[in-house]
Amino acid sequence: MIDLSNTSSMPEDEEEDNLGPRKGLAGFLGTIAVLGFFGNSLVVLAVVLYPKLRTITNVYLTSLACSDILLSLTIPWLIVGLVSPQGWPLSDESCILVAIVRFTCSGSSVWHLVAIGFNRMILITTSSETYRKIYSRANTAIILMVTWLIPFTVIIVPYAIGATELGYDDGPHLCSDIEDRPDGTENLLHTYIAGTFLTCIPLFIVLCVYLRIYVHVRLHVRKQNAWSSGHQKQQQQQQNNAVATVSSTVQDPGLTEKQIKEGTKSSERFSENNAGGAGDQSKAAHENKTKNPTAATNKPPAKKGNDLETRITKNTFYVVVGFLLCVVPYGICVLNRFGPDGTPLGQGFLLFNVCMNPIIYGTKHPHFRAAIRNIFMGRVSGPLATSNSVGPVSQTQGTA
Repeated sequence: MIDLSNTSSMPEDEEEDNLGPRKGLAGFLGTIAVLGFFGNSLVVLAVVLYPKLRTITNVYLTSLACSDILLSLTIPWLIVGLVSPQGWPLSDESCILVAIVRFTCSGSSVWHLVAIGFNRMILITTSSETYRKIYSRANTAIILMVTWLIPFTVIIVPYAIGATELGYDDGPHLCSDIEDRPDGTENLLHTYIAGTFLTCIPLFIVLCVYLRIYVHVRLHVRKQNAWSSGHQKQQQQQQNNAVATVSSTVQDPGLTEKQIKEGTKSSERFSENNAGGAGDQSKAAHENKTKNPTAATNKPPAKKGNDLETRITKNTFYVVVGFLLCVVPYGICVLNRFGPDGTPLGQGFLLFNVCMNPIIYGTKHPHFRAAIRNIFMGRVSGPLATSNSVGPVSQTQGTA
């Protein structure tokens, strides 16, 4: 049984003064919970309704949305402890469960960003055959399991062996890890472990992965520009040779009339080929690709800056940037103890991430934007529903 007289060292009037800011933060967290739950549910619904969205990358995005949904469901329980003037009003076991789910979902969100980053890097920097071998159904399931198992292990193992303690923390008035020991010392083991394995390491990996993607895309664009410049010079040289052939044909009196006509026809054919435009070049490129796959592979493709896969990769990187914009203010508030006393202001910034991802998908992702628009307009079938299979995506189209 909890001794309410010892749950807090604050005087009663000071506790009531802090209750006002805590209620304001509770209202903000309640708004986040509603937006996060319905927004991420909309993302999951879009993947369920539109088979074209069932790509390998979107499997991880859907799992990330499920993690944010669970985290949204823990926020009302956090609000209960936040606005209660007498501590946690329910059983200790329920508070421990809320803390475990909250830490697991928060850590899983970060490791999902790692999985998504690796998926985009392998898709863009390797061949389609390599991509399909790595992201088979079995491997995809294993990677998903790991993204959930790492944060759960980081939380549950130290608690199970008694190295850390979970429950209601009177300082921030949340179901969290308890740092204050009965002897007055602090136990920061959970803070160090969670900060290392659930924040620093995964975010460092994510930044390295997207830096690798950026370098690859930049090199690809340079090669494309160099190839285009060389191709233009080759066309100009062919044109000059044709003009020189016609000039020498006309000026040489020793040539027969038949040779003169052949030289003129050669020049005309070259002019017609140049006037054919992009359509003839595209047709020739297609025929060359069919007859000689190796030569077609050596030819640089279209610029990655305008490629759909690069656009999707940029949007997934926006998710990483959004998380950083939430975790940096959280770290500043925690380390410098900003905000009213007893008010976990940093949690407001950190939990805002649960409703940020659907906003990014709905405004930036080309496929999700169309799917969400169709859902709001009541169209559950349309141009997005093109396939009923779930499998490795195409190297160029990114669909199953």
